Amino acid sequence: MLPFTSTDMQSKVENMEIAQEESSLESERNTWRLIYCLYQNRISSSGLSTQMEHDGYMNNNYISEKNVIENLYKSESYIREYQLIIDWLEKNALDQADRHPSIELFTDKTVAWENTMHQLDQLKNSSVEIAFKSSRPLVSHLDPDAPIREGKQLHDLDREDDARLEKRMFIEVRCGRLQKAQALAMHCGQPWRAACLLGWIPNHDPNYNNPSTDTKLPIEGNPNRSLWKMCAWEMSEDKRIASSWQDALWAYVKTLLDIRVESALRLMMLKMYTAMPEEYWKNEISLEDAFKELHASRNPIIRAQSNNPDHLIQKYIILDHIPKLMEEIETMIDVGVCDSQFLRFLAHLILFFRQIGRSTKDKVEDKVLLAYVRVLIEIGDPTLVAFYTATLPQEEQITNYACYLEGVKENEQRKRCLRAAEDANLNVEAITKLVVENIRKKNIESDPTDLKGTIIDADMEKINALDWLIFYQSQREEALRQTNALIRYFLTKEKLDAARKAFNKIPSDSIESVMAEYSNMECTITNLTITCPNHNNVSKQAAASIREYLCYKTYLDAQEGFDEWFSHFHHGKPVPPEELSTYATFTEKVAYDHRKTQYNLEFERWKSTMQHHTKAVKQLLFNVLLFPDGGWLVDSKSSNGEPCTSEDELREHQLEKLRELCIPKVTLLLHSVMSEMNEHDGCIQLADILASEQHQLYKVFSKGRLREIFKKICESSLVLMDQKKDPWGYPK
Repeated sequence: MLPFTSTDMQSKVENMEIAQEESSLESERNTWRLIYCLYQNRISSSGLSTQMEHDGYMNNNYISEKNVIENLYKSESYIREYQLIIDWLEKNALDQADRHPSIELFTDKTVAWENTMHQLDQLKNSSVEIAFKSSRPLVSHLDPDAPIREGKQLHDLDREDDARLEKRMFIEVRCGRLQKAQALAMHCGQPWRAACLLGWIPNHDPNYNNPSTDTKLPIEGNPNRSLWKMCAWEMSEDKRIASSWQDALWAYVKTLLDIRVESALRLMMLKMYTAMPEEYWKNEISLEDAFKELHASRNPIIRAQSNNPDHLIQKYIILDHIPKLMEEIETMIDVGVCDSQFLRFLAHLILFFRQIGRSTKDKVEDKVLLAYVRVLIEIGDPTLVAFYTATLPQEEQITNYACYLEGVKENEQRKRCLRAAEDANLNVEAITKLVVENIRKKNIESDPTDLKGTIIDADMEKINALDWLIFYQSQREEALRQTNALIRYFLTKEKLDAARKAFNKIPSDSIESVMAEYSNMECTITNLTITCPNHNNVSKQAAASIREYLCYKTYLDAQEGFDEWFSHFHHGKPVPPEELSTYATFTEKVAYDHRKTQYNLEFERWKSTMQHHTKAVKQLLFNVLLFPDGGWLVDSKSSNGEPCTSEDELREHQLEKLRELCIPKVTLLLHSVMSEMNEHDGCIQLADILASEQHQLYKVFSKGRLREIFKKICESSLVLMDQKKDPWGYPK
């Protein structure tokens, strides 16, 4: 015997999972079948009159059992529903029955009870040995009633064959295929069993309504139908027929329908019927009571299946208790018994009820749809995510689709997601704004391993998130606002490179695009100041965003200019040749003179270049200190009366902190440039600028930083006095 391996176990588990998934999908298919047939009847019945239709037979004063039943189905929608439920259960059973072999596959066409017949024939000839003798006394006749009449048994093999035949015939009856059951009985040589299945047909004489008097049509059905029903009732005491929830429900609904039909017949027909026992009429219960019986069944299989989620849903659909169904679904969601496939089914069930106007509990419905959307987000198909997100409330649409977009990194995939959102009529602008805000606010605390000024992955994620706002021209103003907020964050962390990368994300035409939105105004930007003839029409936020963006441009340009100046000053300065020794030869002196001349030329070129760089960087740094219309990172004083929000207050606080951080830094850089270039008189003038009431730069300096800068200015003053000038740089 081979050992049981882990591969075998894995294969077994996979097969079980496949079987479970197939069973789940089969149950879902059955539920949709039920929904289709029931609500097609319910919707169509709502517009029809419940009055019984009278056909031509009424004029002839002839009513048959068939006529009564047909009109009962036409006039009573609940009767039609009973029949639809039965048809549905039979169709489900048919799908299952077709998977199993039929009796024709293991027996040929034969006569009934051939083993009993063979043994009876052999008993007449006592000299013949019987190979397979029955263990019980056999009947002496072979008519269908012989076993009951004589109280004796058939041959053991015939009893087994009969049991298999009865089982298969019941399966065919359970599947609604009476003709197939009859054909099986005929095939096995038992035509009386086939005839028994015809006794239920209601009696009807078509000749009363036959327009032709020359021909006589055969009478339909069983005139002794009530007697047949009495016999059938006696035989229906076998409790073994229901082995599953669907079988038991089929039996209950069959019984309910039969009692209603029988009551109508005995009420309408003017004839004597065989009395049914009192127990028969006691089975007339409501569908709701029938389901209670199933939940309390003695059969543990039926009782367990009654609590199956699929059967619970089918139960409430049959009862048309949609509010109760929603409560049950909410419990399933809260308990967490729903896998992805079942959530998909529940989501479509919710959408169906909304479509037909049977929506009852929006809170539960939204909870189901939200759970399914989160499943789809894990799958990642933008078309599906967008379509089902659109079924949520407006606020949930924005938050959940934004959550989905946070994980999308590739540019082409981002475009696909936005196209899908547009097709689903989602608020794309609100979604992309929220995406950027969510990513920008993630991981605010610095990584302990993060070096000062180093760009980490979290920083790049924040920077690349700005791309969401670049796809649409109409969002350039929001792109400016979000970029400004990110730059504020980076400058606070002293991450200049990250701030520059964020700044470069904004297309060069963004300011013009924002201004174009206010096409009724002739707004211009001159010397880093927004000028509008009718400022009241300008959005306060738009004007503030553009001005703040220009402030950052000024600051980043100044920092970049200083870096270039610093690099050229410290790394581009030519190195003088080494001095000659006292004992240098003539050749060495000639070579030295040549190097000296070459150095002097390079030094003059470097000096000229440095003067140019110095002039440029001084201008850039002064642009920060002398930023027009109020100062660097100070909003314009003019306002259109828009109220300040908490977000505006936070921004103002951040801007003030940045002024306190950056302006002293720029001042020190400017002093360093002028000091290194021996422009000490300019350093003295810097003190006047800091003390000026026009710019009020001294207010952003702490006492320590102010003391530091004025100490350096004093040093410049001492240098000037060493150069035979007064302390302010003027010649004596």
